[in-house]
Amino acid sequence: METRPHPDIPVTTDAELAQRWGDLLHLDGPPSQRRLYLTWLRRDGTMVHVLIPTEELPAEPHREVIGAIADLHAVVVEAEGEGLHLAMCLERPGPRTPTPDDAAWCAAIESIVRGRDGLDCSLHLVDRGTAVPLLPRRTWPPQ
Repeated sequence: METRPHPDIPVTTDAELAQRWGDLLHLDGPPSQRRLYLTWLRRDGTMVHVLIPTEELPAEPHREVIGAIADLHAVVVEAEGEGLHLAMCLERPGPRTPTPDDAAWCAAIESIVRGRDGLDCSLHLVDRGTAVPLLPRRTWPPQ
């Protein structure tokens, strides 16, 4: 029986975050639909005890969905406090390597969430327990 990673074990690098996503979203087979998972990291690298899946995402990015991410982030910050990193992970059927649709989602998230809304965020792509960064975290707090 596999155990999921404990959210109180800090994640302090891009490699550790990719491993965390792979461990959290490890499936026995390929994904059946496109989902975007959201979670948050505190300054010390521990995870907020929340993992939110956004189900049935379209292949092309939808500005309203991406814009709502900032609203959701504000709610989590209100509950948890400032300084949170928004970690996102895209899961979808298809090849294990990034596709043009993945690149479009990455560009839209970078433009809207990072650019317009100024949020600290990252985006990974996961398939069968392996995660790769599409949009790495800008900087990691010193430990």
